[in-house]
Amino acid sequence: MNNVIKKSTLILSKMDKASMTMLERLKEIENFDDIIESEEYIRLQSNNRTLIVLNKEMIYYNNIEEIENSDRFVFLSRHVSQSKKPTLTAHFLGNPSNEAPYGGETMQLAATCPELMKNYMMKLNMQKDVLSEYEISLEAIHHGPTNISKPCLFIEIGSDLEQWKDERVAEIVVRTVISSIDNQIDVNKVGVGLGGPHYSKKFTELLFNTEYAITGYISRHYMNYFNQDILKQMIEKCEQEVKFAIVDKKGIGKEKRRILELLENNNLEIIFI
Repeated sequence: MNNVIKKSTLILSKMDKASMTMLERLKEIENFDDIIESEEYIRLQSNNRTLIVLNKEMIYYNNIEEIENSDRFVFLSRHVSQSKKPTLTAHFLGNPSNEAPYGGETMQLAATCPELMKNYMMKLNMQKDVLSEYEISLEAIHHGPTNISKPCLFIEIGSDLEQWKDERVAEIVVRTVISSIDNQIDVNKVGVGLGGPHYSKKFTELLFNTEYAITGYISRHYMNYFNQDILKQMIEKCEQEVKFAIVDKKGIGKEKRRILELLENNNLEIIFI
């Protein structure tokens, strides 16, 4: 390992049932005996870990760096979907369009940590036999907060109350998060991800089955907004060096020619999946 171990602070919310289920499991795993309370949050500290428990929804909270100095912020959250399908997801943050209905700023992406995302997803997939009722999937970049300068990762349990209260799965998730934080891996092949649906099997399996990691991916729904500024953010706000563009070949639609030219102009090696 040639990286210095990075401090990752866990962010939870009292407004989030899955978050509170995960908090209870964390308290059983480690002794958080140093507690500071304020009007906006509770800070819990163990020998190894810092937790920030917010009194408001995480996606709208923009001041996390005023509370805590950390190399990374890992948000532990509920996942909501219309299908209500049991799902475990991970994704990076941002609004890659001119709309921001769920926190953050328009046309702004947050910083990313591809190594941690890949590490978590791979470790979770290794436990798929005991998570057989849950789908394990990446999600496209789609909500805030966006203005945090340090890399952020959302880890979610969904998609309905039954799963949010699932103590067994909450324990698996938090133990996997902790293991991923404490046991970093080397990631040398990092690419921006483009195209495909909101839940992408292609990008998920890319993390499981190849050496590649991604700075998150922008789904086909936002390809018409994808431009030099968004690409620059994906590259410059990434913890690792970005040399590749990983493109869902059938998932970028009528914008394909323009997007491929943009990627080539930025000297990225294009890989189709």
